[in-house]
Amino acid sequence: MINRRGVLAAGAAFLLPAAPCPATAQVVARSGSGDIAVTVLSDGGFEMPAAMLARDVEAETIRSVAQLSGPSTTVLNVTCLRRGDQTIVFDCGSGANFLPGTGKLAASLETAGIAPDSVTHVLFTHLHPDHLWGALDDFDTPLFPNARWLADAAEVAYWTSPKVYEGLPEDRHAFAAGAQRVLKELGDRLETRTAGQDWAPGITASGTPGHTPGHVSFGFTDPQGPVFVVGDALTHPVISFAHPDWRPASDHEPDRAVATRRALLERAVAEKARIIGYHLPGAIGRVEKQGAAYRFVQPG
Repeated sequence: MINRRGVLAAGAAFLLPAAPCPATAQVVARSGSGDIAVTVLSDGGFEMPAAMLARDVEAETIRSVAQLSGPSTTVLNVTCLRRGDQTIVFDCGSGANFLPGTGKLAASLETAGIAPDSVTHVLFTHLHPDHLWGALDDFDTPLFPNARWLADAAEVAYWTSPKVYEGLPEDRHAFAAGAQRVLKELGDRLETRTAGQDWAPGITASGTPGHTPGHVSFGFTDPQGPVFVVGDALTHPVISFAHPDWRPASDHEPDRAVATRRALLERAVAEKARIIGYHLPGAIGRVEKQGAAYRFVQPG
């Protein structure tokens, strides 16, 4: 049996948070209105050491590039697309058993006027704790009781494999244990899909592996043009764009993640797409070329 307190402690040991980071806004961003509207909701945030942002890069260099005077602040953004009679949520936050400062999604939904029982689909970019564990409420029942739950088949296979622990450092074993607990509770409600398919009408999943083996990003079109929900394929508003070859400590397959970042950035530029990042402050922006690299540009 999984001990929740043990899961929380182990996850905290891996992330080494300096302190909880209180959410400054429950509704992070809005886009569109009427029949097609995007609302980005806060699940809170936390702080972690700057060294987590890039392996094998001097801490002083990281702090200089990221303009940090202390730990790095990480926000958690859950995207909700309301379109006609559909309410589609991309990832679902941390729930009550991850880190202090996280697990704010239920309050943010209430602030935004989005009833959990109105959600028709939950689409997972991947199954890390801060994206999956909020699937269950305090009573271990699905937070969105009427939703269809969809995740990538390879991602589910990875986290539920008996051999998953062999390929993970010990301080990430809690991630697997937590994923298995949540997926077990979702049971037959969880459907699996593969990259390249439409997971909901007009919403296509693209393979963006590296952060995790089955990580996907989602694309759809609204009246302003294409939108990419990129999950953790891009995780920092400066480093992921200015230095896409740097390797965050949270990436499972660093070299594969680098290739994914570069391809995703190029595609966003070419298609003039807006991107929504799970850990990007302000969440919504565009990608622009900046010499041999890129930058994240937000409206306003």
